[in-house]
Amino acid sequence: MNPDDKHLRILICIGGGPAAYNGLRFAARLNKESCADISLMYVRPLDSGLKSGGMEVRVARENLLDWGLELPGLRHLKAARDILLEMGQIDEGGGDAWRYRDLSGDDAGEYIRDYRNPCGGGISLRLRISPDVTTAVVDEARRFDADVVVVGASDEPRTGFRRYLSAKPLALKIAAHVHCSVMVARQLEAGHGHLVCVRDSDRCMGVLPKAARCARACGCPVTILSVARDEVGTETSRQAVECATAVFREHGVEPRDVLVKVGDPVETIAAMGSDFSLVVLAESEKPWFAKGFSVAHEVAARAGNSVLILK
Repeated sequence: MNPDDKHLRILICIGGGPAAYNGLRFAARLNKESCADISLMYVRPLDSGLKSGGMEVRVARENLLDWGLELPGLRHLKAARDILLEMGQIDEGGGDAWRYRDLSGDDAGEYIRDYRNPCGGGISLRLRISPDVTTAVVDEARRFDADVVVVGASDEPRTGFRRYLSAKPLALKIAAHVHCSVMVARQLEAGHGHLVCVRDSDRCMGVLPKAARCARACGCPVTILSVARDEVGTETSRQAVECATAVFREHGVEPRDVLVKVGDPVETIAAMGSDFSLVVLAESEKPWFAKGFSVAHEVAARAGNSVLILK
């Protein structure tokens, strides 16, 4: 997330399930307190109606952007637009006309419609055509200079050996590859507060101002938690929560609770996190191919609710 004098830039990946729409509502709530630039993107496979159905790219450019065409991407973006209308983030009949953006190395490109929200931030709807969703999201996050990417995940996280035998969920693949913070959205309901999980490391402390800004923007109560693997580590955990508390206070947020627990960090955080709207963790320094074994990504894989991984 950018410094406080700049708009947050939030990229929301709109898919077929409700989780991303709940993420959109959460972002709109943030927008009321901290004006944001929001981009909503649907990635449509290149062979979905563009090649396999015989529709050439040239024809797609001429006909794809009519709301009346019930194509999958437009249906989902229209549903997102209707949520923004309902929440007063855009005006009925507002917005520029759809426009086409050529992307290097991509014949199909991207289709964009821009709006302005009441606070002066920008809202854009983007229909991206790409053979690979993860690559398209990573690319768009960089082009948009996103502070956070919101991606919906299944309400039933993988457990046990199923995590290792099945393909990695799309949300977790995106979380491992994008350069910025990622919210893996599941059953996201505002009002239950944020569980901010900390450890005694420079990397963790360095991203806490982002967590504080997010909590302040939505007016969400904060509980700070550090989990020690054994009793020997409790003193280090106490130091971590004390430092984190100081950071939040510096940014105008008074934590509601400060906790130190002993146990397996992933299991403890996933269990406790079910009582909160959002679990917030700093990403580890592991490379992308090993991130699935880090605490933050393990929690995102196992938790039954939403997880924000700060980078």
